[in-house]
Formats: sequence, C-alpha cells, structure tokens
Amino acid sequence: MIKQRSVNQITGIKSSSVRVNRHRADWRGWKFMWPFALVFTFVFIIPILYAIYISFFQKQMVGGTQFVGINNYIRLFHDQQFWSSVGRVALFTCVQVPVMLFLSAAMALALDSMKLHGAKFFRISTFLPYAVPAVVSTLVWGFMYGAKYGLVGSLNDWLGTNLDVLSPNVLLASIGNIVTWEFTGYNMLIFYSSLSTIPHSLYEAASIDGASEWQIVK
Repeated sequence: MIKQRSVNQITGIKSSSVRVNRHRADWRGWKFMWPFALVFTFVFIIPILYAIYISFFQKQMVGGTQFVGINNYIRLFHDQQFWSSVGRVALFTCVQVPVMLFLSAAMALALDSMKLHGAKFFRISTFLPYAVPAVVSTLVWGFMYGAKYGLVGSLNDWLGTNLDVLSPNVLLASIGNIVTWEFTGYNMLIFYSSLSTIPHSLYEAASIDGASEWQIVK
C-alpha cells in the first residue's frame, strides 16, 4: 500500500507537470515576428486606414475640408477613365503574371533537375535583377527604351526603322517586360525552395518506372 501510494504520488506529480507544460503559452514565434509585424503595421496598415479615412472628405478652396461621405466614390465609379484604367490593369495581370510564373517554374525545374551546368551562376544571375534598386533599374530601362539616344534608337538608326516602345500602343507590354525581368528570379527561388524539399529518390524511381519528363514534373 505504501509502495502503491508513493507510485501514485510520483505519477500524479509527473502528470500534473505535463499538463502544466502542455497548456503553457509559447511566445517564441511572436518574438521573432513582432519586428516585421511592427513595420508592416506602420508601413501598410496605417497608411491604408488613413487613405480610407481621408477619402470621405473633400478639400475646397472655400470652406476648407468638408465631410462628403461616399460622394467621392460615386464620382469615381461614374468616371470612364477609372474603368479604363481598371481594364488595363486587369489585362496586364492576366497576361504578365502567367508568363512570369511560367518562366519562374520552368527555371526552377531546370535548377531542380540537377542537369543544368553552372547552376549557381544561373541562380544568382536570375535573382540579381530583383536586387537592383528601383531607381537604378528605371534609369537603365529608360535609357534602353529611348527612341532617340538609347538602345532602341540605335536599332532604329541601324535598321532604318521608327520603333518607339514608349508609345501608348505598346507601353503596357514594355512595362510588362520590365516587371517580368525584375520578379521572375524572385518567384523562381520560391518555386525552387519548394521543389528542393522533394527527395530526388522519387524522381529516380519514376524515371526507372518509365515515366517521361513531363510525367515526372506533374
């Protein structure tokens, strides 16, 4: 009896301690996340809320700032230029994003296949455009797109053409080319990091079983 009671006391102490540890809050993840959360709140959340707040007001030369409710939104939804811009953004998204993601996935698969020579150089060179500051990339592409003194202008002089990639008709495609150049490598690394978690033994087993390259990718 004494032995059984002592065993019960010991197991009771252990079980109670386990229950306490089980329900103990772990704040280590929040400690790592709070710097990003703080910056995200002040850089994104607060400006968005402030923009929504000031959208209900209208600044006038006579009378100052006045509360107008949703009148600004009513005027916006009746503006044809607004819907035209929405259509251009939708067209840009539907064309540029799939092209960029396809290129990113193709490059990630090429790296993950372990058949690409100079994989390290390829990975760094494709990611490098994302690391270029926006001001520098704007100046570089502005010079390349220049119809008079840039790369396009030099091609016009050499070929005798009059190509202008900054004209309103092709400007959306020119911007899409810049965005694709800048963010393809970034998305490629995201795809590649996901593919690297898959053991290559599965690829080898599928190849031995007679699966084609497209079947292995799927």
